[in-house]
Amino acid sequence: MPSAATISRLKLEKTYLSDITLEVGNEWLSFLTITDSRLKSVPGTIAHLVVLEMLEISKSSIETVNLNLFSKLTHLRHLNLCDNKILFLHLSDAAGGNFAQLSDLFLSGNMLTTINLSEFSNMKVLETLDLHSNRIRRVQGALMSNSLKFLDLSENRIETLDCCEWNITSMNRFKLSSNELVTLPSCLALAMSNVNYLIFHTNALTDGDPWYSLFTLERLLQLDISYNRLTKAVFDIVSQSLLVLDLQNNNIKVLSVPAAGKGLKVLASFNSIDTFDIKSLSPNVTALEMLGNPIDCTFDRARMKIGQKPVCYICNSSQILNSMN
Repeated sequence: MPSAATISRLKLEKTYLSDITLEVGNEWLSFLTITDSRLKSVPGTIAHLVVLEMLEISKSSIETVNLNLFSKLTHLRHLNLCDNKILFLHLSDAAGGNFAQLSDLFLSGNMLTTINLSEFSNMKVLETLDLHSNRIRRVQGALMSNSLKFLDLSENRIETLDCCEWNITSMNRFKLSSNELVTLPSCLALAMSNVNYLIFHTNALTDGDPWYSLFTLERLLQLDISYNRLTKAVFDIVSQSLLVLDLQNNNIKVLSVPAAGKGLKVLASFNSIDTFDIKSLSPNVTALEMLGNPIDCTFDRARMKIGQKPVCYICNSSQILNSMN
């Protein structure tokens, strides 16, 4: 592509493209999309696009990526390398650039097995790091960031995660669902003290985990630990900020949340709860879902008439067990 071209947006889709050369001095092209191509590597001449703001190279055959290539693109904000065949990432500390405006980095749908998060710490304005749907088993390196708000490690093969050297105090949403976690990530509450959403569904978490550490998070709004291996949910106190506690599809037999902030919704459907004492549930809980349990005490105070009391039913029976205050 000649530097004299005045094209600002270029999209190449479903082509036989196997190589592309971008001449030095291109001061127009700011949005480039290449998808469904035969590219096996990121073209080195991408570095010539001095005003590039958004780059997508997806659904191609790229196997390795040298992230140094993008470090000097001072206008680059959005980088999408999803759905390739990336096995390795490389980023040198001596890259010669600082990813001045890179805020979104998408690497999902690749073949990464190991990731060193310290490599992303030099991206000073990075807000989104998406690594879901890879084959990651090993996560290493200290993740240090004042800007990162969303980290997605879901749909990988992670069994353990050590966050003790992390410092990501701006984190809003952390997804670690659909992995093979057998224990909670260590030091998580210290690493991301201001997190709002923790999504850990579909793992192998059990009762022995130190759940209390998560409930010290003062800004936590949602905790999703559905589709795990819990047999009890006895939480003496939960975060006062918490609005949704998702416990669905475990094997929970005992449920107790005696202290909570106003507005909490507890989702406990499809477990094994066969007895339930309303006194074990905080009056601040405004909704409870218990469908698919031997006993169903589902209620939603927002939809109930003034003065109406929730009731419990034995499943597959019309028998009312008790009224709940």
